[in-house]
Amino acid sequence: MKDYVAENERILNGWLKKFVEEKKDDEEYKGYSIERYFARDGIMNKGEFYIDDYYDGAIRRCQHESAIENTMWNECPLRVLFLTKDENTDGNEAWDVRRETFYAKKYGLPPKNKTMSGSFFYQNEACILYGLLNTKPHKMIKYNDFSWEQALRFPDENIFARINCKKEVGYSTISDRVLKESIDKYFDNLKEQILKIDADIFVCCGHQKDDNLILNTVYEIYKDEFEYVNCVDGKGTGMHYNSKHNKLAIDAYHLAYFKGGLKARYNETVGMYYEFLKMYPDFIKSHRI
Repeated sequence: MKDYVAENERILNGWLKKFVEEKKDDEEYKGYSIERYFARDGIMNKGEFYIDDYYDGAIRRCQHESAIENTMWNECPLRVLFLTKDENTDGNEAWDVRRETFYAKKYGLPPKNKTMSGSFFYQNEACILYGLLNTKPHKMIKYNDFSWEQALRFPDENIFARINCKKEVGYSTISDRVLKESIDKYFDNLKEQILKIDADIFVCCGHQKDDNLILNTVYEIYKDEFEYVNCVDGKGTGMHYNSKHNKLAIDAYHLAYFKGGLKARYNETVGMYYEFLKMYPDFIKSHRI
C-alpha cells in the first residue's frame, strides 16, 4: 500500500524549507515566525474533532491515530482533489487545510444550525463533492436529490483532498498575476505534490474571464495530455480529459463564487460531469472499483 500521506508530508516539508529561506530577509516577516504563514494541505483528516481556540473556536479534525486517511485514499473508488487558490486569512497566520470540517452541533459540535456549516465556499465544496461521487453514467444526482444533512455529513465520512496552489496566506481576493507568480516560483513543489496525490478528478477552482490559471497549470504539469471534451453553458467552462492516465480536470469557478446561488454552481459542475460520463461511461469503471 502506498503511503500517500507520508509522501505528501515530505513534499510539504521541503516546500516549507524553501519558503522560509526565500522569506527570511523579507521586511514583511520581520519579527514573525515565517512557518506560521505557510498553509499545509493534502488528503483531508479523518480523526477526532476538537475546538481550535486559537481560531475563534473553529471546529477542526486531527489526523486519525491509525492513519486511516491513507487506507481510505488507497481504496477510494474515485479520488477527488479540489485545487484552490490560497487561504483567505486577511493577513493572519495560516491553518492546516486538512483539519477543516463541516460538522454542526446537530452532530455533536457547534455552530447550531440545520443548514450547512461555514461559508458559501464550504457549502459549495460539500455539495459538489456529494454530486461528483454519487453521479453515475445512468443517473445525475440533482441538487434536490439530497438533504443538507447528507451534504454536511458526506465530506466528513468520505475521503477527498484539497491543495492550495499558493501556500502563503492571502486575502479575500487574489489576482491571476499574484497567483501565477507564486505558482511559477514553486512550480516544481506544486507539480510534485499534485502528481504524488494522484487524484482521478481535479476540480480546478479558478475560472474567470474565460480562462482558468489553475486548469492551465494542470495542463502544464501533465504536459498537455488533457484535451477539451464538453461544455454545458457555452462560456468556456467544461470537462478536460486525460485518456492516457484516465484523469478528468473540471474547469470550475472559485468555490466562493456566489452568482446564481448554490444550485446554479452545483448544476453547472455536476451537470458537466454527468454529460462527460455519458460520453465516457468507462471512466469510473477503470479506477479502484
